[in-house]
Amino acid sequence: MTTIQTPNADAAAQFISTAQGRNYPAEVVEAARMALVDTIGVALGAHSEGAGQSVRRVAGNWGASGEAQILMGGRSAPAVAALVNATLGHCLDYDDTHVGAVAHLGNPTWATAIAVGQQVGASDREILGAFITGFEVGARLGGGGLGHTLNERGFHSTGMFGCFASATAAAVLLGLDEEGIRNALGAAATQAAGLTASFGTMSKPFHAGKAAMNGILAAELAKEGFEAAQNLIEAKSGFASAYVQDGSKVPALLDFDGSMEITRNTLKPYASCLLTHPVIDAARALAEAAKDNDVAEIAVEVNPICIQLAGKPQPQTGLEGKFSTAYCAALGLTGHMVTAQDFAEDRVADPTVRSLLDKVTLTPAPDMHMTAAKLRLRLTDGTEIDQETPLALGNPGNPMDWDDMAGKFMPLAEPVIGDDAQALYDLLRGFGDDDRMDSIREIVGQ
Repeated sequence: MTTIQTPNADAAAQFISTAQGRNYPAEVVEAARMALVDTIGVALGAHSEGAGQSVRRVAGNWGASGEAQILMGGRSAPAVAALVNATLGHCLDYDDTHVGAVAHLGNPTWATAIAVGQQVGASDREILGAFITGFEVGARLGGGGLGHTLNERGFHSTGMFGCFASATAAAVLLGLDEEGIRNALGAAATQAAGLTASFGTMSKPFHAGKAAMNGILAAELAKEGFEAAQNLIEAKSGFASAYVQDGSKVPALLDFDGSMEITRNTLKPYASCLLTHPVIDAARALAEAAKDNDVAEIAVEVNPICIQLAGKPQPQTGLEGKFSTAYCAALGLTGHMVTAQDFAEDRVADPTVRSLLDKVTLTPAPDMHMTAAKLRLRLTDGTEIDQETPLALGNPGNPMDWDDMAGKFMPLAEPVIGDDAQALYDLLRGFGDDDRMDSIREIVGQ
């Protein structure tokens, strides 16, 4: 009888099963906390978004019971609360992105860790460790170009690697043994899904919510003895061979030594697809030149995947605008901060913005990194003005700091929770130092 070799499942099971009690360097803890502040802020800011409202109503109709807190709602079962909260966290497309996996991992992983942690009565430190472990597994499975390849082929990597990250975080908090972890990852693999053709619709944030829900379901099933295929995260079998059938990209051999992936996370200063951010940086740098002169043409050079995933030429809604590099360039050139308010319907229809949008031409630059861009203005008098973004703000190497994060969090949270926003920010920023979950719940519950 041939024994199936499962080196990735072996490595993951060993890493996950030893998560509790692991000590993390200060920079890892700080990166995890910043992702937490970011996640809660963007989820609160999306409280009135249609996708979140629809999912919240459906979740309420289920009447599930549990101790997991729905943001600005009641308590429910962990999978249900995580579905709602992670959907809210991705509604504005303002949440963090791990560029290596091309996936929004922080939001579904934090939604999972908090929901399951509340259900089982875990300490804040245990919840923090579960998040870090989940993020690490999801990011490493999506690394090595696999996440990039999946997106190119029409599969949304957040729905895939967010599911693995969530299943991992839940497995840690549920105390699964190595066999249970293998089954949880197998059950996660067979549920991982999401189509990039949904970008610009409510389905995209739903991918993040469903990733969190699927991950919790996978771990809870494994806890109850569910048996799944245990080779689905291996290089030559499983989910990757199904989605990338020519075998051009496969999961890397998992190795959890070295620096942790959470330290390579990217936080968004702008409320749009991450691929648009280097263009926004360049456009904002040219806003004064655009204001004082008549612009004839706007030439933008970007990585081809930016055009594929964020190339909507004539957005008619805010959701479409988040995936229109031309629209985001026009926002930047007109001096807008490109926050959530800039994707309201009246801004999308603004004649000044539309006039500039019509002058944008996107050109693929295959050798350009997805975090870089070049923008050239040609004025009506023939003058040309160039601006290059070598590395967009928010990425490792050009990161947001805590002042930047406070500047992002407060405008998102204050309209929803008022004067409690500062207290919530302070609680989240020091999460894991002591047990703060009850105080956090008092502010974000009802």
